[in-house]
Amino acid sequence: MPASRFLRLGHAALLVGVFILASGPARAQVVAFGTSNVSGWNVAANQASPTQLQDMLRAAGYKATVINAGVGGDTSADMLNRVERDIPAGTKIVVLDMIGRLFNHQKHGITRQQGDANMAAIEANLRGRGITVIPVNVAGLGSWSYYQDDHFHLTPEGHRLIAQHLLLQVEVALGSAQVAQAPSTTPAPSADVRAACSADAKRLCAAVITDEVKRRQCMHDHLSELSKDCLAAIAKSRSQ
Repeated sequence: MPASRFLRLGHAALLVGVFILASGPARAQVVAFGTSNVSGWNVAANQASPTQLQDMLRAAGYKATVINAGVGGDTSADMLNRVERDIPAGTKIVVLDMIGRLFNHQKHGITRQQGDANMAAIEANLRGRGITVIPVNVAGLGSWSYYQDDHFHLTPEGHRLIAQHLLLQVEVALGSAQVAQAPSTTPAPSADVRAACSADAKRLCAAVITDEVKRRQCMHDHLSELSKDCLAAIAKSRSQ
């Protein structure tokens, strides 16, 4: 995934800061689930992205623990087989590796169609348990300096970049988990934000537009589809 795509996702996540906003630091369990670029192949344990993400969250005041559930060499079938075991009850957020299994599938003759079906089953399992899923793709970071000599596994700096780009999305999801239990405490978006985002709400969430809670959840589910005008209004609101 190009770095610009990560940045677009980061800006898109700002919308939730208005539609789903927490009042303070969160306590939650985060699991990074995937293959070797999650586990931290050929780097020190404290350099892998899950540990770096945890450090960033704690520096920002969150008391969140990020569990590293990466297993080198796993296929999507292996991930599906261990999804219940390795993602414990109480997990709020899963950072889901979307690319590592493709590399491993080539070694085991697993088709793209079967792999996609396995990943869909993993996501369905997680969402059915009320877990927020944040997909991550480590391909195309923009410079080979972020990769080891095999051009696939991340360097410590590559892991840092992934953690940095995930940080805002995880912070937003931590806030979402709090507000889901007490939506009445969520501040309403400003008039400027409502005006700028109304077209997006009508386009993406027409079926639930009159239900405040469902509309906010719908907008959260469509983060990557928000318009530039909506995002600009949110960014301005957050900076005031």
